[in-house]
Amino acid sequence: MDTQTYQDLLVEQRGAVVRITINRPDKMNSLRMTHTDRELVSALADAESRRDVKVVMLTGAGTKAFCTGWDMQGISECSLADLEALVRSNLDLFFKIWHLRTPVIAAINGYALGAGSAIALACDLALAADNAKLGEPEVRHGALSPFFAMPFMTHSRVVHELSYFGDTIDAQELLRVGLVNRIMPAAGFEEEAWQYAQRLAKVPAFSLEMTKRSLRAAYDTMGLSAVVRQHGLADTLVIGANFPEQKQLQEILVQQGMRAFLEARDGPFREKP
Repeated sequence: MDTQTYQDLLVEQRGAVVRITINRPDKMNSLRMTHTDRELVSALADAESRRDVKVVMLTGAGTKAFCTGWDMQGISECSLADLEALVRSNLDLFFKIWHLRTPVIAAINGYALGAGSAIALACDLALAADNAKLGEPEVRHGALSPFFAMPFMTHSRVVHELSYFGDTIDAQELLRVGLVNRIMPAAGFEEEAWQYAQRLAKVPAFSLEMTKRSLRAAYDTMGLSAVVRQHGLADTLVIGANFPEQKQLQEILVQQGMRAFLEARDGPFREKP
């Protein structure tokens, strides 16, 4: 498998398992809009095309972050029509994971935020290092979850609270509400995740493929794909609304940088009642 064509990814294969790593640790493995996401779709398609691949694993480089969403410093203003096309294009990544021929495992080795949370939720299985945290804080700065799958994966009160507040939850809470399958020590997490994936790869490939197809059909019968696409339209409207709080935070990002932006966005929510 040729890994030299990717700027933002590392791809490794061990036996029947392919691991795709988002390799931007200096940017907390955030995604470059229209670049990293396109590379991920390409790498997933390549893995899917190989009949010797039975399991795909997604993770982030380093020990701090799985993926912290879109690199907001690389996002520029655009028309509502262009924005809607961009949101639809972004959905291609999440649906590529969702409908991939093989099971996909999220190895969450740190922060999974925004689009990083969406990537993890789109995967079939999820492993969390004991320092992992997941959240979708976009609602605080004038955007919505990019892949609204959580209502199909845990109970309604959890979904409501996380969606309305944009809070981030830790590994123990992720396990409690059923959003991850296992918690593993951060020390040694990488190798334990490989072992988990390789155990899954012992199942006959066709059995895995047909089981995944049936599971995805069950979710789609419940309406997941339609809900996600409708939510994408809502996300477009919110991002393009340009309301005062949104404008204020965007100005802070442009004028003072990411650290000030995050403090302005998340600071008021640090203390919980």
